[in-house]
Amino acid sequence: MFIEIEDLKAEPLHVRHVFPVDEIRFSHADASLSEPVTADFVLTHHDRDLHIQGTVETAIAFRCSRCIKDFTRPFSSSFDLFYAPQPDWGAVSTEIELKYEEMEVGYYDGVSFDVNAMILEQIELAIPMNFVCREDCQGLCDQCGADLNEGACRCKKEEPDSRLSVLLDFQKKKVQKEE
Repeated sequence: MFIEIEDLKAEPLHVRHVFPVDEIRFSHADASLSEPVTADFVLTHHDRDLHIQGTVETAIAFRCSRCIKDFTRPFSSSFDLFYAPQPDWGAVSTEIELKYEEMEVGYYDGVSFDVNAMILEQIELAIPMNFVCREDCQGLCDQCGADLNEGACRCKKEEPDSRLSVLLDFQKKKVQKEE
């Protein structure tokens, strides 16, 4: 979905659009969109500078990074973005210095604005780095691969290397202080 900048009127543009799952090019090894993506935003502009405020909602299917089970979670993110036409950077080898206030501005081609790219960016920025089905997920046994959420495995637990006992004592003291 593209918004043609020349077609914008003086008043704010309110957009509510439901994107089919395959229209947003979300690609992640351990996650996928499981429902259509709903974008609801207001675009205001001053000449070709854009200000966009809104929300994006969907559901995402994840694979737990601890127990590798699949699960789905609702996803919602709010955004408040500024876009400006892409400046002419000159030669590619030229070094460019950005000011602090320029770090919060996104750029577009100045002719049309790609809404799909903005929505994809908001999803990518808001998903966690590691997907966990629940906070107390025990994961898999590192020896036999049993799901520790379903019960203890039968593997022998080896004693840690005695040279590491100082670190183990340090960890025990830290846990005691927290309690």
